[in-house]
Amino acid sequence: MGHLDGQTAVVTGCGSGIGLAIATRFATEGATVVGLDVAAGGSGDIPGGRFTLVEGSVAEEADVVGALERAREATGRLDVVVNNAAIQFERTFEETTAEDFDAIVAVNLRGVFLGTKHGAARLGEGGRILNLGSILGFTGDALLAAYSATKGGVVNLTRAAAVAYGRRGIRVNSLCPGAVRTELTTRVWDLADDPAQARADMESLYPLGRIAEPEEIAAVALFLCSPESSAMTGAAVVADCGITATNAEFGLIKDLL
Repeated sequence: MGHLDGQTAVVTGCGSGIGLAIATRFATEGATVVGLDVAAGGSGDIPGGRFTLVEGSVAEEADVVGALERAREATGRLDVVVNNAAIQFERTFEETTAEDFDAIVAVNLRGVFLGTKHGAARLGEGGRILNLGSILGFTGDALLAAYSATKGGVVNLTRAAAVAYGRRGIRVNSLCPGAVRTELTTRVWDLADDPAQARADMESLYPLGRIAEPEEIAAVALFLCSPESSAMTGAAVVADCGITATNAEFGLIKDLL
């Protein structure tokens, strides 16, 4: 038996990367999954015929509501909402325009707000909401100021929602990964003169000597959306191969460990 047998989940941003890994794991664990993504393709390898992709943007309220209703219509119930969709780009403060900032906030924070608000309205007692944050919700990055701001907002929006919906038996948590080996990360490495060295340089900063795989983040997501985490709500769970446990000196001493 799977951890989510007979349950229905909505996962946003599931066309690739972490979202695709979460949707795949949930379907493997017995859930019927409805995905919301701006890309109509992708997600074709999710097993068991348990997946339906709805094309739309989490920044659009009607699209979010439509995906949630699609899930309820398909099975008559909604058990889990995973707000994963996000965008980012690297720019300095000076290079970031107000339009850039608004675009990131619309997807990364407004989208999570809409998914949480409208998801909670459709979840019964025992429902779960998982919001994907980032370690950049706790730390700063000079080239990701807007992204960092939204991820900090996700962490505290999650806490507020946990308080708001706890008496209804709805649990709300956030999951905060560090770098994850997705197509986006690989493309960044490929821009370097020596992609293998670029990957090695990044991974050397992590105490585990590597960054996470999407499937590892999906495993944590499954835990947070299963009965195994029934005492947890309002939590910001970090899955980052140890990088937030380090300080600046780690880069100087890591070769001695």
